[in-house]
Amino acid sequence: MNKLLAKKKWFGALLASMMLVMMAGEASAHGERAQLASMRMRTVHWFDTKVEPLNVKVGDIVTVTGKLVTSEWWPNQLASIEDTVFLNIGVPGPAFLRLDSEVNGVPMMRSTAFPFGKVYEYKTVIRARVAGRYHVHPILNVKDAGALVDKGTWVEVAENDSAAPFVNEYTTMPGDTINLETYALGGVYTWHLIWIAMGVAYIVFWLVRKELFIPRFIRIRSVGNDRANELMTKRDFVGGSIFFTLTLAIILGGYLWAENKYPITIPLQTGKVEVPPIDVPTGDLEIVVDSATYKLAGRSLTMNLTLTNNNKSPIRLAEFLTANIRFMNPEVNEGEIYEGEEMVAKAGLTASVNTIAPGKTVKVELVASDALWEQYRMTGMINDPDSRFAGLIFYYDDNGERYFQEVGGSILPEFF
Repeated sequence: MNKLLAKKKWFGALLASMMLVMMAGEASAHGERAQLASMRMRTVHWFDTKVEPLNVKVGDIVTVTGKLVTSEWWPNQLASIEDTVFLNIGVPGPAFLRLDSEVNGVPMMRSTAFPFGKVYEYKTVIRARVAGRYHVHPILNVKDAGALVDKGTWVEVAENDSAAPFVNEYTTMPGDTINLETYALGGVYTWHLIWIAMGVAYIVFWLVRKELFIPRFIRIRSVGNDRANELMTKRDFVGGSIFFTLTLAIILGGYLWAENKYPITIPLQTGKVEVPPIDVPTGDLEIVVDSATYKLAGRSLTMNLTLTNNNKSPIRLAEFLTANIRFMNPEVNEGEIYEGEEMVAKAGLTASVNTIAPGKTVKVELVASDALWEQYRMTGMINDPDSRFAGLIFYYDDNGERYFQEVGGSILPEFF
C-alpha cells in the first residue's frame, strides 16, 4: 500500500512538473504578460508595430518598424524615461543580429532620452542567425527601470539552402575582413583554459594540504578567533603568494599582449544622442475624462468622456489602445491590422456616440471589453495601490486622416 501511494505521489509530481514546463514555454513566448498591468498601461504606448517578412531563411533581413508615445501618466515610483533609454529587440537567445536602428531618423547606436507625451517612430533592421520560430519584441531598456516590452510577432526562420555555416563578415579600420562568428575564438578558448588550469591548481594545492575550508573553519571555532592566525603555516603563505603573483603576472601579460596585437581600438561609447520629438496629432478634439471604471466580472473598461470637436469635419471614434491591446470599434471601419499582429479585439470597443459633428460637445460612454483583459493579466490593476489607467484613443476625420491622443485618470473597480 505504501509503495502504491509512493508511486502515485511520484507520478503526480512528474505530471505537475510537465505542466509547469509547458506553461513556462507558453509564458516565455509572451514576455509582455509578465509586467505589471499599471506598467504596461502607463509607461509606453506602442502602436503600428510591423515585422516583415515573417518567413525568412538564415542570413535574411527582417525589418521592425512602429511608433510609440511616452505616457504623461508615467508612474512616480518608476525611473523616468526622460533620463536614459535604449531601443533594442528582444528575442529568446542570440537568434538575430542587429544591423541598424533609428528613432525619428536619428541613428540609435547609443542611448537617448524621451520626453513624456511625444511620438517616436522607430526602425530596426535585424538579420536572421539561427533557424527556429521566434517571438520578436521591440524593447526600450530604461535606466534603473528595466525593459519595457512591446507585443511580439512570430517570425519563422528556416535553414539556408546552402550547407555553409552562418557568416557575419565585417571590415575593420585597418582594412581586414573578419568573420565575427569565429573571430578571436582561439583566444577565448586559450584564456578559459588558462584560468581553469589556475583554479584547478589552486584547489589541488589545498587538497594536498588535506585541510580545506570547512576543516579550518571548524578548527577556528574550536580554538577561537584570537588564535586563528596559528592555522596559517609558512607553506600556506608561500603557496598563496605564488598564486597571487602568478595571477597578477598573467593579467599584466595579457594586457601587454592585447595592446601589442590590437594597437588601434575605440573605447565603448557612453554618450547620449538627442532625438527631436514629434508632437501628438490631436486633430482639434478636446477630451476630458469624467470618470472611469473597470468591471471585473465583465472584463471591460468604461470611460465617461466629454468630447469637443473643434475640427472642421466630423470625428469618428475608431480605436482604444492600452497595454499593447487594441480595442477596435466595428461601427467605424478604420485601422489597419498587420499580418501576424496579436492582441487585437476587432469588436472590442463600443461608443454611445460614434461620430462627433464639428463644433459640438457631447458626452460619450466608451467601453473597451474583451477576454484579452483576462488573457493578458490586466485584471491585476485592481490590486495596484495607485489605481490609474492610461491609453490612446484613435479617431478619423472625413478625409481618412488619423489622429490620436492619450487619456488617463483614476479608475474605480466594480466587482459585480
